[in-house]
Parts: sequence; C-alpha cells; structure tokens
Amino acid sequence: MKHFLKGVASAAIVIIVLMVISVLCNMRGININSAPTGVVSALCAMWIYRAWIRNEKEKE
Repeated sequence: MKHFLKGVASAAIVIIVLMVISVLCNMRGININSAPTGVVSALCAMWIYRAWIRNEKEKE
C-alpha cells in the first residue's frame, strides 16, 4: 500500500506542474501538443517514483 501511495503522490506532483505550465502557456497563446506532453509527464512520474523508492531502499 505504501508503494501505491508513493506512485499516486508522484503522479499528482507531475499533474500539478503540468497544469501550471498549461495555464501559463494558454495565457500567452502557446498551444501544447497533448501526445508528447502526456508521454513526457508519464516518464517524469516514473522517474520520480523510482528515485523515491531507491532512496527508501538505500536507507534500509
């Protein structure tokens, strides 16, 4: 259950950052392509999750 919550937290962090970036780009009239943005955000969430789990394993 602990790993699931860490995965949800990492995804939430990436989604919040992506929403802020999208709002700023929309205010300036810049269109963001959703397909590459979705792939990059999923990769970032996985990297955050793996780094978080790796740090936990090193402490044990």
